[in-house]
Amino acid sequence: MRLPLLVPALLLAACASDPAPAEAPPSPSDVTEAPPPAAPDTLRLATDTAALASRPTAPVRVDGACPFEGCVYGAWTTSAETTVYAAAGDTAQVAFTVPAGTALEASTGFVLLTRVGEAVALRASDLYLAGGETRAVAPGDTLVVLDYEGEGSHRVWFDGQIGFSEAASDLGPPGEGPAFRLADEPASQWWARVTAPDGRAGWLWMDRTPDVEGADALGG
Repeated sequence: MRLPLLVPALLLAACASDPAPAEAPPSPSDVTEAPPPAAPDTLRLATDTAALASRPTAPVRVDGACPFEGCVYGAWTTSAETTVYAAAGDTAQVAFTVPAGTALEASTGFVLLTRVGEAVALRASDLYLAGGETRAVAPGDTLVVLDYEGEGSHRVWFDGQIGFSEAASDLGPPGEGPAFRLADEPASQWWARVTAPDGRAGWLWMDRTPDVEGADALGG
């Protein structure tokens, strides 16, 4: 009378013995292209961050920053043998090298400020805020200088807001002189995430990488 109970038991045993289908390893295209997590003491900003209550101190990372006028991520081509690192910020881990003429897809990057700078206003001027407004700056006001934007312009912090100013240049309207004096220059690193034609991916330390074609949309 107990025989019928064996049938479902055997079916359960058969199901349990079937191995689960193995998951395919992620392809290089599936790997997240976002910058890696920042160190616990690193302040992270985005390129569109418009407000920051506290005065920033290093280290500061600006995700998505591309630090010169016309700078773009996208299709790049190496001009010389180029080292690609396994992790941003770690030059001890070389992932691979590629020869001159290699096409790379640069998907993103960031600027890491290892030291923020400081500029002092020499005359009244306007600070162009990231949100599109302007903010009056008076002589003697101090700005925290962050990453370089190109053409003498830096991202800066002033009184809880982030904007852009020629804080590190001697440029100014004719007859008026410079608006700011750079009292302390910032120090930074630029890292870019790239993928090679064979799917291998890693990071370029752009400050030490030979020039790449395609990074300058203005063709310079």
